[in-house]
Amino acid sequence: MSRLCLSIALLLLLGILVACTPGAEHKSRARDPPPAFCLEPPFEGPCKAIFIRYFYNATSRLCETFKYGGCDAKQNNFLTSEDCMRTCGGAERPWKDL
Repeated sequence: MSRLCLSIALLLLLGILVACTPGAEHKSRARDPPPAFCLEPPFEGPCKAIFIRYFYNATSRLCETFKYGGCDAKQNNFLTSEDCMRTCGGAERPWKDL
């Protein structure tokens, strides 16, 4: 009788574990597409300063650096890679294309 109780308890615990574990559908769920401005190319602007900024590269799906001139910024222009990733969903790729 005790083997039967132990088997039932183990099956119950296994069932609870399976029910509480997120399935593969949660891990592979596609992200929402980034905002439309994230798909625009980087824009240096007409000014001549050189500031290192981040933009979302829709082809590589990464946040990459570019040289910003200091005025007339577009929306795909971020001070930090974290802001870029949070907004557009890319991964950081520092110092690319400098």
